[in-house]
Amino acid sequence: MNNQVKRELDKIEIPDEVHERAKLGVKKAKAEFGSNKKKSGKKSIVYKRLSIVAVSFLLVASIFMFTPALAAVQEVYDKIFSSQHIDDAGVRKALTSGEGQALEQTYYDEARDITVNYETVLTDDKETKLLLTFQSDSTNLENYYIDLFEGVSSISLITENGEKKALDNVGWGSRYYNSEANQVAEALSFESIKKYEGQNIRLEIENLTLYEDNEKGKVETVWPLELNLEQSAISDRKVVEVNKEFTFNDITYTIRRVAFSALETRVVIAGSDTKVLTDENGMKYEVMSELEKQFLHAREISEEYGYTFNEEKSGVYIKSAGEQIVPVFSKGEVMAGEDEYVMTFAPVEDREDCILVVEENIEVPLTK
Repeated sequence: MNNQVKRELDKIEIPDEVHERAKLGVKKAKAEFGSNKKKSGKKSIVYKRLSIVAVSFLLVASIFMFTPALAAVQEVYDKIFSSQHIDDAGVRKALTSGEGQALEQTYYDEARDITVNYETVLTDDKETKLLLTFQSDSTNLENYYIDLFEGVSSISLITENGEKKALDNVGWGSRYYNSEANQVAEALSFESIKKYEGQNIRLEIENLTLYEDNEKGKVETVWPLELNLEQSAISDRKVVEVNKEFTFNDITYTIRRVAFSALETRVVIAGSDTKVLTDENGMKYEVMSELEKQFLHAREISEEYGYTFNEEKSGVYIKSAGEQIVPVFSKGEVMAGEDEYVMTFAPVEDREDCILVVEENIEVPLTK
């Protein structure tokens, strides 16, 4: 457990009877763990469903109902993912709006002494966000990544009848490493699992990507998560056909449609320089459009906060009800049709009052 969580837990009053049950839970967990080690003869893995409060007592989830104490500890984890350290404004907005299914599960990778805390899952028609942290007292996690985009990491879904499906990434997600706690927070982004609502499913994160000394390595492991996908994890996506034109740097662009969800606002655009091209050998390729260059012009990157939007630079953003809705740069590789370019922004509250702003002097209402 990291120091921040410990400090927050110290503030929470725990009833005496809970302490007694916790002691019994610890004894039982140790007994089961020892028994498992004797039976297997191999590296054993402890995998238990836990309440987040039970992290402080090990395996005592069954003794807690949802109480103010549990809510306080959940808030500690929520603050990690709603902070500026997570460079996905969509995740931050969704959490502060109360979206998502709380998972409250812990998995212990004994071979590497890594404790994985599964926090929240959110999904809509296009993508899934899985929020988790992992921490170790002995393994330095600074260079450990769950890189679904261009690393050796992957995630799969296993259904109730045993069918296994590899899940594609959506963008590259968001990551923050806390050196003081030796803890990594990951907001994984992959394809929608919405159709599994109400079903018991198993997600498996396979392999960690190790980036060290400009080399890419692999840490072989499997981290499982079993859950019943509840309605609280599900959000809908509303698509509005816009079909409005604007001209930027002598290129005419058409805003074809806008998709609104609790996780993002996705603007799909087509122009003469957004098409897929073909060379003399029949190979297809793309070039960066003038609009994409402008979209990325205000993007900055820092070790502490990842990709951020520099308000001092001209870029592209959405103005909604007087609020500036910033881009989600971690979804820069999201694809649409062959001749389309996708710009992704944080969610908006007022979908009837949305204006796309390009270089401050171009404003296009995102309505029919």
